[in-house]
Amino acid sequence: EEQSVASGRRLAGHETELHDVEDKLAEAADEEADVRASLDDAREDLARSQEGLDQASTVAQAGLERVAAQQALVTEQKVRAARAREQATGLRATVARLARSVDELSARIARLDEELLEGARAAGQAAGVLVGARDRMGDAVTYARAAEQRSVESRKLFEEARTALAEREGALRDLRSRASKLGEGRSQREISVQKLQIALDHLLEGVREKFRGLDLRRVVGDYHALPLVDEAHRARITELQGLLDRMGPVNLDAVREFEETDKRFTFYSTQRADLEGALADLAKAIEQMDRQSRKLFKETFDSVNEKFQAIFPRMFRGGEARLQLTTPDNMLETGVEILAQPPGKKIGNIELMSGGEKALTAVSLIFAMFQHRPSPFCVLDEVDAPLDEANVARYNEAIRSMTDRSQFILITHIKRTMQSVDVLYGVTMQEPGVSKLVSVKINDAAAARGAA
Repeated sequence: EEQSVASGRRLAGHETELHDVEDKLAEAADEEADVRASLDDAREDLARSQEGLDQASTVAQAGLERVAAQQALVTEQKVRAARAREQATGLRATVARLARSVDELSARIARLDEELLEGARAAGQAAGVLVGARDRMGDAVTYARAAEQRSVESRKLFEEARTALAEREGALRDLRSRASKLGEGRSQREISVQKLQIALDHLLEGVREKFRGLDLRRVVGDYHALPLVDEAHRARITELQGLLDRMGPVNLDAVREFEETDKRFTFYSTQRADLEGALADLAKAIEQMDRQSRKLFKETFDSVNEKFQAIFPRMFRGGEARLQLTTPDNMLETGVEILAQPPGKKIGNIELMSGGEKALTAVSLIFAMFQHRPSPFCVLDEVDAPLDEANVARYNEAIRSMTDRSQFILITHIKRTMQSVDVLYGVTMQEPGVSKLVSVKINDAAAARGAA
């Protein structure tokens, strides 16, 4: 029966593994179908991609030309800005030079003013000394007039220099304004170029992702070598390009994935065939073991039941008992009931019996199984404890009847059982804390007592 249970567990484990393998095979078959469909779609997408590549190459070429034009414009603006910076530097030098001239003229005017004051003082002194300074007064007047003339000229030069400085400052402001505008235009051009460069990079990246594995430079060269496309073909290309965009990116690894999946499918198919063969062999072995188990269990049950029916009346000095299967149709999972009828009582379940009756019935069943398949040794641990004196005698008689085939080792405190054995082993304590094992052969002891 234990072998049958173990076989059932192994069968359940193999069935679980078989279900897992079948699930994996189903998943592999689904995956194979998906891969085949993806492969067909990929082939169609590749054909459409090759037809629509011309249009994408044209767009990329136009973007490159626009970027080149913008770069040329930015270069021209840089040259103009450099020229404006050079002009501004020259104007700054001119303004600095004019400023130095104004400072020099201001110093000269200051000196002339001082000379005029000195001449005025000299004229005053000459007026005070008319007699001695008549000859020098004409010179002083002439000198004063000349100084005044020089002062007027100096003032005129100062006004002219200040006007020129104002004009230069206005021109410098204009140049600065123009330089600022040129700088703003340059910044805007640079931003536009960056945007175009980003858009071009994005476009090229999209083309590379969409037509992965293709050399765009070679495709562009091939495109220029092709004849012009008419409107009908261009519309068809646009339609195919739309279909290609709706279908999404092409999986170029589909062929490799299909080959790997096909290898896994072949491997799992082989494993499945092996498992199915092993399962068939296992099912045959389990069926054979089940037949053998049912046969052996039936033979053992009938033999034990027959011996139990013979031993029970001897133990109870009458009555009857038998073993009964709970589910006779299922020999591998059936239970066993004990029906016993001691003398003077109605037949019923063993649970309705007293403790001594239960013990004696259990002893009868043990002896019945022991008689069916005896062993060299049998150990009974205080089985006679719940029995009364009369039943102890029957118990000892039953054991004695089987000593010709087996040796019985009894653990007991019942004196009558001790008297019926051949050899008695006991533990005594002659001194406190010191145990001693004592053995006595009952037959020799009885013979010695008889001789005495």
